Amino acid sequence: MKPIRNILLPSILFLVGLCSLHAQMTDGRPHIGFKAGINGSRLYDDANASDKKSRIGFTGGLFAQVPFAKDRMALRPELLFTTKGGAYNFVNGDRSDFKINYIELPVSLEYRLLGFVNLHAGGYASLLTSAGGNIEGIPGTLIRANFEEFDFGWHAGAGIDFGGLGLHFRLSRGLQNVGSKTPAGLFGDLKNSTWAVTLSYGL
Repeated sequence: MKPIRNILLPSILFLVGLCSLHAQMTDGRPHIGFKAGINGSRLYDDANASDKKSRIGFTGGLFAQVPFAKDRMALRPELLFTTKGGAYNFVNGDRSDFKINYIELPVSLEYRLLGFVNLHAGGYASLLTSAGGNIEGIPGTLIRANFEEFDFGWHAGAGIDFGGLGLHFRLSRGLQNVGSKTPAGLFGDLKNSTWAVTLSYGL
């Protein structure tokens, strides 16, 4: 009986805690929280670039959730640090590999399906914080000045929320070329494309 009690009691306490979180996050009041996870980024929209490769990175930061429509919908602004970048081949065969980091502000409209399925979509704006990379055989070729200071685009995703805990998957596409206007030949019309899997916790 003792092993059963050792399993049963923590399980009951865990379920009670989840129910408490669910009640707190569905009380119709605004909430704030934290989120973090991994992302994968690559480049798209340039026929002159080939063999484009993804880069695995990190995303994380703060979010706020403002519910309305009887908690079925919510406005969710976020403030995130996110890493992006990728690698690709130039037309002449040289290879470029670079990393770009942003402070990102996504704003989503969320819809809660069946009480726990989270569907969301919206737009984002980003401010470049650091950037750099190489062209094959020329280390340190790419510096921050080679990249646009701002990025913007759209995103859409889905996930599961239970109280304050959330597991979300999101896709985003940039609408701004990553290369600055002066050396645009380095990047052509390449734009950011990202997926992310994150865990969130609301207070």
